Amino acid sequence: MRRIPVFLLVATALAGISFANPVCTGTLQNAVTNYTSLATACQVGDKLFYNFTYSGTSGTANPGAAPSASQVNLANDASNPNEPGLIFSSSFWTASGTPSPTDTNFIDSNITFSVATFGLVPIMVDASLDFTGQFAVSGVGQAFIGETVTPAGGAGLGLTVDSSAGSSDGVNFAVPVATATVIKDLQVKIPRSTTGGPASTAAITSFREGFSEFSAPEPIGFLLIGSGLLGIGILRRRRS
Repeated sequence: MRRIPVFLLVATALAGISFANPVCTGTLQNAVTNYTSLATACQVGDKLFYNFTYSGTSGTANPGAAPSASQVNLANDASNPNEPGLIFSSSFWTASGTPSPTDTNFIDSNITFSVATFGLVPIMVDASLDFTGQFAVSGVGQAFIGETVTPAGGAGLGLTVDSSAGSSDGVNFAVPVATATVIKDLQVKIPRSTTGGPASTAAITSFREGFSEFSAPEPIGFLLIGSGLLGIGILRRRRS
């Protein structure tokens, strides 16, 4: 019987992986509707994203202003192969006005999702959150994103980015993991004030969520090794 070179088996396996899942793109509503489980996840680099949920509310001074899931965009960012991630964006995360002693003026969006590595290999080692250059405030306006990242088998870890305290944050996992869940709370607001205040604004245009892994061996190394061993096993079986 004709022998099949191992490198062909590896190439075939990698090609199958590359096209197994759709790339994460479109609206958040699309993600909520279609990427509901690990089996139907979208892909960025070697990460799979799924189980999206979304809700949005707004204050009495700005009723109905919170964007719907269809007004939030989702984009993939694989510019750093060792930290693929998602970019969420919307032109509707904006609150403006003067402080009121009675009415609140805010927009609050809540987003959740899960992330996993291909083959559920435990190589994720941290998570990051960043909205550097993607928020704007004036007067007493405030922009804030707080979230909890829970790595598989571990406790929840908090990340915070704040217009007045820091625009990027990250956490390290105690041990490498294959999956993690994210619960996110995004707020833009004009705080109440009994003494009034200047005309103010607060806006977030986008933010990025990333997940890093071992720098060596790289993910492609894991895939090549695994595929190569699979190919060797097949060849040995055929020889016997």
